[in-house]
Amino acid sequence: MKKLFFVILINVAFAALPVFAQDAQDSEGGFYYVKVPIAKIYPYAKGYVVTYNVGTYGTEIDTVYLPASWFSTKENKGAIVHLKATPVVPNITVYYRNGEFDHVKLYVRESYSDPSWGYMPLQTNIDDRFENVTDVSLKLSVTKE
Repeated sequence: MKKLFFVILINVAFAALPVFAQDAQDSEGGFYYVKVPIAKIYPYAKGYVVTYNVGTYGTEIDTVYLPASWFSTKENKGAIVHLKATPVVPNITVYYRNGEFDHVKLYVRESYSDPSWGYMPLQTNIDDRFENVTDVSLKLSVTKE
């Protein structure tokens, strides 16, 4: 019975995470970030497909497409940070400078067998979704006051 209670408690905690989506701002340089938990991340030949929870209760899912070229030292628009600690929730953090997209960081589990990682079927062709991607805009329904 205790295990069932613990599992339910963990599920409720994960469902509530979008409520705590962070939005921080550095008033001096106009540098801020938006951080939301990742529902699933899919490696693809042209980049990464990231699905994330939207809304107060995380009932809606949205998707962003991050080109592989962003994660090269040439473009340097993206970074992947592998998480070893279990309590840390995989997330996508998008950084903005003066209101413009600057870069993105993916905080993901180190093990690809983790449930946060997914796999695209081989016959999937979504190459066009990675073309002409210049920024990342996360859809959030959390309102600022």
